[in-house]
Amino acid sequence: MNTVPVSVIIPCYNCENTIHRAVSSVVRQTARPAEVMLINDASTDNTLHLLYKLQKKYSELGIHVLSLLQNQGPGVARNIGWNHASAACLAFLDADDVWHPEKLNCQYGWMTRHPDIAITSHRCIQIVRDAYDFWKIPSIPTAYELKPWNLLLRNQMLTRSVMLYRMLPFRFPEEKRHSEDYCLWLEMVLNGIHAWYIDTPLAASFKFSYGEGGLSRNLSAMESGELDTYRRLRRKKLLSTTLTIGLFGFSLIKHFRRMLISLAKKTHGF
Repeated sequence: MNTVPVSVIIPCYNCENTIHRAVSSVVRQTARPAEVMLINDASTDNTLHLLYKLQKKYSELGIHVLSLLQNQGPGVARNIGWNHASAACLAFLDADDVWHPEKLNCQYGWMTRHPDIAITSHRCIQIVRDAYDFWKIPSIPTAYELKPWNLLLRNQMLTRSVMLYRMLPFRFPEEKRHSEDYCLWLEMVLNGIHAWYIDTPLAASFKFSYGEGGLSRNLSAMESGELDTYRRLRRKKLLSTTLTIGLFGFSLIKHFRRMLISLAKKTHGF
């Protein structure tokens, strides 16, 4: 099997029910990664024990288990994996998501054909059941550049879809618990890093984008995190005051819409 120089980074917190599924999707890759970094973020369930079992079971993956003594959030966990990784590229996966078997082969292959692009993301889908068959993808992917306005209006770089070069001089903001990934992608793009979007569904989630499980359950915290992201970028002079005010208004409108959707789901039992 072909091996690609990619370190897979998976933050793990109380994920004993989903981590095997996520790692299995890495095992099934048609192009094997150089290593897999599993970072236990001080889980209080059986997660750490399972990580060591997975390390032993899938020894061919080169799994490294790192464990934090205190829960510090996904940003810190990803940064620790980033700092300990050795491959040229990094790919991020959350413990409750999965990749298509062609994910690494397709995305890394695209980046090798476009060596001037330092970061890419791709389309993701939602799967409504745990038992699933891998979905079909096009044989020839299409892609387009993510301009700053693309990302400012909507985060098109879901973490489970991102691949980037390890040597980029950026990191996730460690004190943020919400929107830390969005903050990082915007900081990169606003600093002139070219990001491209591969319009092929190479990853999947088993829950709705917001209002259902995980950190996204708390819509108010999500909104506060997004507004804090705009404040940080304004303080770094990456956004103008006028644009920041406009983004605040647009973000609040999106938040109100999400609340209505979430309320409708609860009311009708979706």
